[in-house]
Parts: sequence; structure tokens; C-alpha cells
Amino acid sequence: MPNVIELKDVNKIYGTRVKSQILYDINLEIEENSINSVVGASGSGKTTLLNIMGTLDRPTSGEVIIDGSNTKNMAQHKLAKLRNQAIGFIFQFHFLLQEFNVFDNVLMPSKIQRNSRTEVKERANRLLDMLGLYKYRQYNVLDLSGGQQQRVAIARSLINNPKIILADEPTGNLDLHSSEDVYNIFKQVNKEYGVAFVIVTHDKHLAGRVIKIQDGEILLVSPSAR
Repeated sequence: MPNVIELKDVNKIYGTRVKSQILYDINLEIEENSINSVVGASGSGKTTLLNIMGTLDRPTSGEVIIDGSNTKNMAQHKLAKLRNQAIGFIFQFHFLLQEFNVFDNVLMPSKIQRNSRTEVKERANRLLDMLGLYKYRQYNVLDLSGGQQQRVAIARSLINNPKIILADEPTGNLDLHSSEDVYNIFKQVNKEYGVAFVIVTHDKHLAGRVIKIQDGEILLVSPSAR
């Protein structure tokens, strides 16, 4: 199966006078339509790895290839366009815009593309319906529970029909029941839309391929459990 993300000999060093190396010679491939869980202790480099996969940060050395495009020498505006089109992001803190309702929050990434076509709005409605939020589409996001707000963030991440979803501790602020709901949604989206997931998590419940990182190095990549 083709890869949607490839990391080749990726290193990340922060600082100039005092240097701190976070990632060491990372080589990793993420296949289309796969679910991947990144696990490891706090400070092991999980979030840095995810940020580099999402082109939110650049490696000090090495190559990051997203959906066949090598980002190494890509200009910032082209990088931003690739990121907006190919990648959806879900964070522990959902970063919804409180001044907008549910429907407008879901549409926000498409507005960045200046895409307000009817089919985009229809897609937003379908996503909200799939996630059990259609009746809340005109609600302010502050009127929703934490689990509902995270589902809004999931719909938002899918609005531009990305090939990849990167999720950083997406259930970190949720109770066990809401966490299980979110993971079941990920599996449903993966099955119905063919979206690949890379999920930084401390939870053990999520099926799929497990990528274990320790002290900035990948120690173990287990095959998919699906």
C-alpha cells in the first residue's frame, strides 16, 4: 500500500549555543488507510515527531515526504497549502473558536482555502450527522460537553478530505466513556473515508500499529493489530 508520510533520517536539534537533540535518525513510513499509535514516556519526542510529520516544525536534517511531495526545500506558502489540503489536525485542547457556532467551526479550514462551495457545506452536514452533532450545528461550541467539542474538532479535521489525520493526545481531557467514543469514531472514519491516522496517546485501547519512541529514537514498530 502506498505511503502518505515518509520520514528519512530525521534529526531534530533545538538551540544554538546550548543544543538539545530531541529526535535521532528517524526512519518511518505511514501507509494509506492505516491507524498508527505513537507511544512513549513524557519527553520522549512524541509531539516533536508529530509536529514534524505535520510540517508544523522542520527537521534539523533529513527528509519529510507528504503524499509524495518532498517538503525539504518547499517554500512556506506551498508548505501551508499542502498542510491544509493533505493533513487534518486534532489536539488535546480542541482550539475551537468560541465566537462561532459548531457549523462554522467545522468549515474553518475550507474558508482558509476560500472554498465555500455548496458541496463543502454538504460535507460538513454529513460529517456532523455521522458524529451525532447535526442537531447542534447552530449551537455555540461553549454549550457542548467536552466529548462533543472534541467531535466538532474531528469533523473540522476532515472537512478538506485529508489523507492523514494527526492527533496529539486527543482524549487527554476526556473521561473514559468519551475517550472510547472518540476512538470508535477514528475507526469508523478510517473505514468509511480511508483516512490514515497517527495518534500520540497514552491509552492502550486503540487497535492498529504501535510505534514506540524512547529518548528520541524509535524502539519498536509493531504490525497492525487490525
